[in-house]
Amino acid sequence: MKVKQIYKQSIGVIVLGFSISGCGSDNDRVSISPPVTGDSCPTIVDEKLFADASTLEKLVQVGPDLAQLRSTGSEAHQQLVNWIELEAKKIPGMQVQSDSYEIQRWQPMIAAENGKGRSLFRSGQLSVDGNDIAIAGAVPYSLGTSLAGHTGQLVYLANDQAITAEHKGKIIVRQIPTSQDSIYANVVAPPYAFLFQFAKYLTASMNELKTQRYDRPFLAAKLMNKDLVDAGKVGAAGLILGFDVPQDQVKDYFDPHEGLHYRLPAVFVGSDEFAEIKALAENKSQARIVVQAERDAATTRNVIATLPGLSNEKIVFVVNTDGNSWIQENGVGGVMALAQYFAKLPLNCRPKTYEFAFNTGHLHMSKEGTFRYMEKLNEEYEEDKVSFVFAVEHLGTQEIIAKPREDGGFGRTLTFSGKAEPQAWFVPEDHQLMQTVAIEAAKRRNLPTLLVTTGQDVPHPERSPKQCDFGGIGNASHQTLIPTMATISGPWSLWAPSFGKEAIDFSLMRSQLLAIGDSVLALQKHTKAEIEGPYAAWRSAREQGNLVCSHVINSGVEDAPEAVN
Repeated sequence: MKVKQIYKQSIGVIVLGFSISGCGSDNDRVSISPPVTGDSCPTIVDEKLFADASTLEKLVQVGPDLAQLRSTGSEAHQQLVNWIELEAKKIPGMQVQSDSYEIQRWQPMIAAENGKGRSLFRSGQLSVDGNDIAIAGAVPYSLGTSLAGHTGQLVYLANDQAITAEHKGKIIVRQIPTSQDSIYANVVAPPYAFLFQFAKYLTASMNELKTQRYDRPFLAAKLMNKDLVDAGKVGAAGLILGFDVPQDQVKDYFDPHEGLHYRLPAVFVGSDEFAEIKALAENKSQARIVVQAERDAATTRNVIATLPGLSNEKIVFVVNTDGNSWIQENGVGGVMALAQYFAKLPLNCRPKTYEFAFNTGHLHMSKEGTFRYMEKLNEEYEEDKVSFVFAVEHLGTQEIIAKPREDGGFGRTLTFSGKAEPQAWFVPEDHQLMQTVAIEAAKRRNLPTLLVTTGQDVPHPERSPKQCDFGGIGNASHQTLIPTMATISGPWSLWAPSFGKEAIDFSLMRSQLLAIGDSVLALQKHTKAEIEGPYAAWRSAREQGNLVCSHVINSGVEDAPEAVN
């Protein structure tokens, strides 16, 4: 759930004991009936024809086997995109094309320890008063330096302290906000009760969370980005961002992913190192930051695979292809499995065309490939060539929670809870058809930790629709006002690759994909008007100049603002 809008501080007054009324529960499950066969077409996915968990694991493993870091336009990313193209071409009847474009690529320079790709961890250095301090890695898109690095006096700023001109030439130390932060707790760890109030369906395990907070580090990305921009504008010598968990658990962390080239070097540190640096800053110690990174022009591309049906009206699946963990772009393997399944259906069982958009630029959102793709898709929608979009991200994820340390040290430590990570399935508000289809599919496949919800942003009563945030790349179509469903999760392992493939339950991933397939089979029999539902009125509102969803993604601006003189 990649949040694009910072929650208003007013959500802190929400009563944490909030209970869901009108939501479904596990008690009224939809039974799995055998797919209709013979002369008829299937109404749900035939499990015997769908990839098993082992096959899904092999599909997902392709990326991590190439390199841990598959940043946008990197050699490892290009190799993965080439594999996607070749794999799609193996599918009978599939038509494959590419859309290439140029970006200002950012890459760490030092090779990973295993020789595969490059390493954020190995490309940064930090020392204070001549003593080396371990880092978790260079911050993505931070300014590359010489080996001499940038030097300056350490200054610690609490999260309620602004970065100002007086910090020019300083190396700023900042803690990444957590659920314990008095200022930003509701931004980086919103109460589940706030998120649940928009739910149309919750599994029983989700109801158990209603008095807790959704505490995940990706929600701090906007704040980190702001600090990086602000520190660059005032001419700070560098920025140190401190996690409250151990360094080895956030090694090679990759975020923010705005694709904005910052104007100063920056590094991440773990909890012990942060505590040490914070103390040194009180003594006005001198520090040195080195980031070995390069920037150059590079070409990246979307791969669009189209499986023709009886009509040219398209059902579209979208995923991103760049990543740095087993989680980030594992939708690629899932959607490839869906493509293979739908290609097995006879033509008479494909009333609509299926399009599978494997898009680049999610780790470079200033030129995000899915938003680029959506510009053309919107033109096709107006020509009645598009039915709906399903965005697929971060499947099969296992919950990782931060717990108090037992050794008395600063901060917390991360551990698997033994449960599935909460998964959101976004559906449009006021769209009864899509909501019903999603809920029935979730129950049928017994998805364990799920909310079917209309958004994760504060509703705007004067806007059409009132909620615009579907958490990730599903925003590209929903905010363009193309009918959309999207599923996504946001675990610690999303940007922290140290958890490896243990962060994925491939059997759960398979169940999620079966539910997605079921929902597509259910919706494809409906007319365009039925699927469009409330989007027709929302698009009309846009034409009349009324307030509708909008976005600033894919702005094309790849440079952070210049320093203030």
